[in-house]
Amino acid sequence: MKTYISALCCIGLIGCASTENNITFSGQPNKYQEPKDGPVAYLSLETTKKTDGFGFQPHPHTAIIYERCQQKDSGKTTFGYVGDLQISTALPLGNPATIKVKADNPIFLAFGLIHPVNGYKCMSKHLFTPENGKTYTFTNSTSWSTCPTEAGVISQDGITPINNMEILDNAAVSELLEKGININREPCNT
Repeated sequence: MKTYISALCCIGLIGCASTENNITFSGQPNKYQEPKDGPVAYLSLETTKKTDGFGFQPHPHTAIIYERCQQKDSGKTTFGYVGDLQISTALPLGNPATIKVKADNPIFLAFGLIHPVNGYKCMSKHLFTPENGKTYTFTNSTSWSTCPTEAGVISQDGITPINNMEILDNAAVSELLEKGININREPCNT
């Protein structure tokens, strides 16, 4: 009986799935700072369920935001880290959370579950250019076995696809680096 209970506790802490392309964003996370001036777009970030199925808060889902840096002489596009934020009904931003991002400048958004206890990570990764005044919705799954993010633009016609969005869920670290996205949470050099 002890073994059975120990096994159940272990499964509860470890989780039930893992991802093949488990990209770890290293470096110290910083709280996301909304843009103070210029054109803005809005991100509506949400998890599909408000509880974990037992009435408890699910673990917060994390959004990691990068934006394209100003081009230097090298001509190579790079993305700099802007900050992290966590989505949960127990946190000040709530679930869903709506935040401002710079418009008309490409951003990289990694959104999903990073569980500090069992080490589970499942992030959907998107590269797109938000347009001024538009609201983009990203809804992430709370399932341990899958972690897709449904994405779209909120319009009068409902939810429409995001133009020119690259989905990089299965991208390896080398592919992200080729696109100029460092995963070390390094900001743009100003």
